[in-house]
Amino acid sequence: MKATSDQPKPSSPLVGDAVVVGLLLVSFVAYYWDFLFRQFQWAFQETDDWGHTLVAPLIAGWFLRRAWPQIESAGARICWWGLLPLAFGLMWYAMCVFGPSVLHHHNLRGFGVVCSLGGLGMLLLGPRAIRHLIFPMLFLLVFGQTISERLMSYVTHPMQAITAFGAHLLLVLATLDAELEGNVIRIYVMNDDMSSTVIPLNVAEACSGMRMLMAFLAIGTTMAFASFRRWWQRIFLIASAFPVALVVNIVRVLVLGLLSLIDPDLGTGEVHTMVGVFLLVPAWMLFLGVSEILKRLVIEQSEDDFVPGGVS
Repeated sequence: MKATSDQPKPSSPLVGDAVVVGLLLVSFVAYYWDFLFRQFQWAFQETDDWGHTLVAPLIAGWFLRRAWPQIESAGARICWWGLLPLAFGLMWYAMCVFGPSVLHHHNLRGFGVVCSLGGLGMLLLGPRAIRHLIFPMLFLLVFGQTISERLMSYVTHPMQAITAFGAHLLLVLATLDAELEGNVIRIYVMNDDMSSTVIPLNVAEACSGMRMLMAFLAIGTTMAFASFRRWWQRIFLIASAFPVALVVNIVRVLVLGLLSLIDPDLGTGEVHTMVGVFLLVPAWMLFLGVSEILKRLVIEQSEDDFVPGGVS
């Protein structure tokens, strides 16, 4: 008979690594709980404008999972240099919470969160994984948090003015009596007694969904880095988010204006939200159209068709 040993079997190193990673993630969430809770709260309260921030972490994780074979082939290992960005992110976040009031800003705190997360990834995966971590971290920084009203105004205010001009032009071309004053379109409706009723359409309010520009940019960025390898194609597709947002919002204001002719209440409330949701479909189709055009501009040559030093 074989002698049996009473000594316990050593635990698998994978189990130990999972425990360490789990503890680090729990500590990470606990430290940044206030930021994460506020971000999720704002995203749920303003789903129309910032709902994409709930999906951004999943997209960033997908990009990381996509690059995982390259990370494994490079040899994942502990890199203590990752403690530097991790510690910097922790201290930066602490300064934004307890430091001068000028630093008490949601987006500044978000920078600390993303910096710490990138440092944590470098710590666990090693320096060769950095190039695979940069893009997911930048994606989280730009699209994974709510952008402040003041920062967004630098982009949305000019786009609202262009939207108002475009919607007013289309209303006039549709033979409607309308005038534009600032961001307000006034539509004049002739009554049976030859008097006119003025229906004001405040483009600034009707297009509060201009923040959907961030969602369009997130969609364009995801499609660009998932579908193309050339940088000029990626940049062009991402930049197309601006004209797509303009076209969709001009059509949105036009539809709201036409609905207001039927009933002024149709230009506000739930109908306003529903129109914005329905127009996401043509926005997505426009992105697909631009993407298809960019693909057709380049003829990809397969490796089988390539003859070194000759003509295929």
